[in-house]
Formats: sequence, C-alpha cells, structure tokens
Amino acid sequence: MDISNYTKSGGLFLKAEDIKAHPEAVFVVTGEGEMVTSEKFGNLRLHIPGEFKGEEKTFDCSKTNARTIAETLSSDTSKWIGKTLVLEAYRTKVSDGRMVDAINVKEIRV
Repeated sequence: MDISNYTKSGGLFLKAEDIKAHPEAVFVVTGEGEMVTSEKFGNLRLHIPGEFKGEEKTFDCSKTNARTIAETLSSDTSKWIGKTLVLEAYRTKVSDGRMVDAINVKEIRV
C-alpha cells in the first residue's frame, strides 16, 4: 500500500500544516462522518468528509473536537452536513513525549 497521499501535504487528509498556512481555516462538512479503526494505533477515529480551500479533504476528528461539534449540532453526523467548522492549529504533547501540531475546532458556523 502506497501511503504517500496520506503523509504528504495536499493529500486526502487535512493536516495541521494546512491549517497553519491559512489564518481563516474553513472546513465545510460535505458528508456523514465515518468511524474507522486507525491502522497505526488500533483505536477508533471519526473521519469527516469535507471541503477545504476548494479541495475534498478528510478531517480526522479527535474525540474532543467531536464532543465540541456534537454539543452545538448533534451527535448525529448527518446533521453536520453543510455546516462550517473554523479550525486552528495548536501544539500538543503525544504519549511518547513529543510535541506535535494538531487541529482544534475554534468555531462552528450554522
């Protein structure tokens, strides 16, 4: 399996570096979320399809971001379609102690 689209900027997945490059980072949800098992970590992840800067992207949504969205819109991801998420990048420490860039839902526009 070739994972170059997964790991490079401009691939199918929205990356924190994409967000950092655009101060007003807007992601429009275009479809229902899908629960997938992470091949890397073996845990469940929520993938949300959408549009970012005119390109189709997948937002790998953390539990914290999912809770934030659900509090405003609903826990039913079909109700998220057409809604706009304003995103921001931040630094966080991962389990092995490294600092990495991550994506946070800053605002939800309904």
